[in-house]
Amino acid sequence: MTSKKGDNTAPDLSIKDLPSEKERSIVEPVLEKSFEGWYLWHSKRTLKDIETVKAALIGDEPVGVSMLKMLNTKLGYVYYIAVSPEWRGKGIAGELLDTSDEFFFNKGANEVLAGISEDNEESKRLFSSRSYKEISFAELSKRFGRLHAINLYRKMVIVSGEVVYTKELTKGLAGSILTEEVEREKTNS
Repeated sequence: MTSKKGDNTAPDLSIKDLPSEKERSIVEPVLEKSFEGWYLWHSKRTLKDIETVKAALIGDEPVGVSMLKMLNTKLGYVYYIAVSPEWRGKGIAGELLDTSDEFFFNKGANEVLAGISEDNEESKRLFSSRSYKEISFAELSKRFGRLHAINLYRKMVIVSGEVVYTKELTKGLAGSILTEEVEREKTNS
């Protein structure tokens, strides 16, 4: 992705897969600037063990990261999206989330979940802007059964003070993801 001067998006942004632990270490500074306490510890631990890590780069500089996992064959989970504070507000988190949705769609998922701290208004706005909706534990229990919902919360490491957001991925939605990208490119041209 590239942007024109005066645009509020990051210039020359690229998203890169980081398959090995050695490669993943380049995004640790992003985590250190983005999280503290338990979230910092957990994000660093997750970075080492998670299935998929994607880095947002400006040139060679890591400015953002997403950590993704398939919970089962049809359900994806966004563990973390983090952007260095000095690069926030430039569309980087949105690009990481769009790339995450495409990743899960290509893996065969028909739904994506994300856990968000209930006081993190920026993240709520981000996920809402990409058609994610908050879903309660009771709603998840109705859809999947109580035991399965409990197991999902355990796999997602949802802790007190977090809410779960969900997005359905369908063929039409994948088309709308691509349509949104085309529209953004037209706007940036």
